[in-house]
Amino acid sequence: MEYFDMLAKLGIGNAHPGGFSATLKQFEQYPLPAKSRILEVGCGTGRTSCYLAAQGHDVVGIDIRPDMIAKAKVRAETEKLTLRFLEGDAISLPFPDESFDVILVESVSIFTDTGKALSEYYRVLRSGGQLFDREMIQRKPMPPEISQEITEFYHVDKLWDIKDWSALVQTIGFIRSQIEGPFMFPKSSVDLIEQPDNHQQIDAGSFLDHSMWEVISKYNSIMDSYTEYIGYILVIGTK
Repeated sequence: MEYFDMLAKLGIGNAHPGGFSATLKQFEQYPLPAKSRILEVGCGTGRTSCYLAAQGHDVVGIDIRPDMIAKAKVRAETEKLTLRFLEGDAISLPFPDESFDVILVESVSIFTDTGKALSEYYRVLRSGGQLFDREMIQRKPMPPEISQEITEFYHVDKLWDIKDWSALVQTIGFIRSQIEGPFMFPKSSVDLIEQPDNHQQIDAGSFLDHSMWEVISKYNSIMDSYTEYIGYILVIGTK
């Protein structure tokens, strides 16, 4: 079992950096215009998308995993919300140019071709629209063996640092951009206590699966052991 399999089977809706608490803090700090047309790339089980739909926005959530999309649709039905969830890839978004006012991304871009993904976000943004992308980064250089352990667990080529992100964002074409952070990861238990997910959908028998516990244990070990090396940033770009 891999990391994303674990997230899907457990229906986890706050696995992105900073958890759902960071999501809510972002919306407080950067309020979105009323009735924005929003695309959430990598929506997972739809927690953030549903939250935004409940605020009156026109929301589309897209994710490459059909099992995540299925749970997102159930969440929307349970919460009696109207929004769309589609299967799709961040590096080839199935939308015309300038389709959205806001592109929201929570820990997706590093798991794909990051340059292509940001170019796609830019393409489907309307003029004056904004990108908000929260991603895990390398806060400081780490020993090769630790880097290998982290990148192999998450199946990423490398962990970018702020200089890498700054260089990429400057090539995309945003008229304004900024990078907030780096921030340290909070304890995952803190977010679970502060922002419990009342609509989490856990596959039957998941906790009886030994491989599930192996992935959870490895994740907790990385998060607890390497806090000095890893953290996250928020990339903001205005088209």
